[in-house]
Amino acid sequence: MRLFGVALALLAALLLQTALTRVLPGHARIFDAFLLVMVYYGLAGGETQGMVVGALGGWIQDIQFGGSVMGLSGLTRVLIGFAVGTAGSRFHLSEPGPRALVLFLAALADGLVFSAIASAFDVGVTRLTPLEMLVRAGVNATAGALLFGLVDRQLGRLRRA
Repeated sequence: MRLFGVALALLAALLLQTALTRVLPGHARIFDAFLLVMVYYGLAGGETQGMVVGALGGWIQDIQFGGSVMGLSGLTRVLIGFAVGTAGSRFHLSEPGPRALVLFLAALADGLVFSAIASAFDVGVTRLTPLEMLVRAGVNATAGALLFGLVDRQLGRLRRA
């Protein structure tokens, strides 16, 4: 795992999510930059990278954005990161369409697993309606597919140079 790249991606996600929270607080629940970072590294590096990046991103979210129980987002992201990493290592998911589908499913699973874990620990969380979950999944899938293409293009240029 390229530690500098992971740290840079998580820092960018933190800055983007913080700015979105300050500028458009209602929309900050819809777009999830940390989810995009986790899915990218899960698809690129497999289960271990997906889990580690997911745990780090989840903990950062809990610390910065006030989770009532520290580690709840981290645990959720470990599970989702493992699933994404497993899918990425078993199937050819490097094209925009399959990546968008993985992002869509990961965003849906993230909301469902987070709610299930919060219920299991009797933690009160603001739940998303089914329509909000679908919108969240669609927004993250679209943004992620575009960002993944840009990142891959830039990394390809750097490798050729």
